[in-house]
Amino acid sequence: MSAPRIMILGDSLASGMQDDYTWRWQLAQHFRRTGTAAEFVGPHTGTFSMYEDPVLLALVEGRPAPTGPATVNPMTGRYREGRFEGGHCARPGWTAHAAKTSVRRHVAAHRPDFLLVQLGFNDLATVGPPEQTLRDLTAVVTEARSAAPAVAVLVASITGTTWGNAWFRKTVEDYNAELPAAVSALATDQSPVALVNLHDGFDPETHTYDGIHPNPTGESAMAAGFAHALRRFGVGHDRLRPCRSRLHELPLRRPTILAARTQGGTSVRLEWSRVRGAAAYRVALRDVTLGQPRQLGPIPVLGDHWLVQGLTADHVYEFDVASARGERLGPRSEPVRVTAGH
Repeated sequence: MSAPRIMILGDSLASGMQDDYTWRWQLAQHFRRTGTAAEFVGPHTGTFSMYEDPVLLALVEGRPAPTGPATVNPMTGRYREGRFEGGHCARPGWTAHAAKTSVRRHVAAHRPDFLLVQLGFNDLATVGPPEQTLRDLTAVVTEARSAAPAVAVLVASITGTTWGNAWFRKTVEDYNAELPAAVSALATDQSPVALVNLHDGFDPETHTYDGIHPNPTGESAMAAGFAHALRRFGVGHDRLRPCRSRLHELPLRRPTILAARTQGGTSVRLEWSRVRGAAAYRVALRDVTLGQPRQLGPIPVLGDHWLVQGLTADHVYEFDVASARGERLGPRSEPVRVTAGH
């Protein structure tokens, strides 16, 4: 009997960011340790790399964002450890609303026996209420079945979050409350649909690094949830027990500013070394000429360079950069001074 083919369809919680383990990697490692045959399939092999994202590159360079196919991230980011054997179909920002238009193509190309769906958070945050998200989720399942009538679908609930306001968090609760009935209604004898409960027991304070995205401990909990669901379908016989203590997080090292060049009369382009494990960087500046205090930029920079604009010509500025992962900041770089316009 051939190994079951598993395709993960999801957003950033499933895709991971460069230097993450990802829950799919932890699930694959569990299968390898326990001798469970499984093949992960999909169009992507890596994690999301902020350093290679076309939209983010345009933002940090102060130019118009691309449109159409030119916006697609190559998904070639590395993993925390080793590599992920196989493929997946997850990318940051993805919604069920968007996935329903392409899932048929991906399922037809990769022929999964199991479709593991981790979508919905971005739908509730940017598209519409729970009712619309559930309609779009239904469309995802329907479109997948059009390419693979016997595919088994495992749908994850949304994990707890500290992100957003109380209204949004209540929306997540409402969606999770309605999801079991929706999943049950989608199931057929030929194409079963099962719920993967990732919400119960998931603590965003200890399982995420920013209130949304899983840290290694959270990834372990997610992997355990999917492993348990797959066991009900005969994939694997051993439980994956999530780690009860916080797994190792990479220390955030001090970046080095590699270049600081004026660009025009009122802009400075900064470039710095990449820090393994960083999810963003924070740039700070101060106007030395005016004797101003150091000010931390309000927006995290997703990349290894930044065009600081709106400076005053002939003023001396001092810049430093720190790596970040959620609210955690690493040590600041040594500062550099630049005279705008020179």
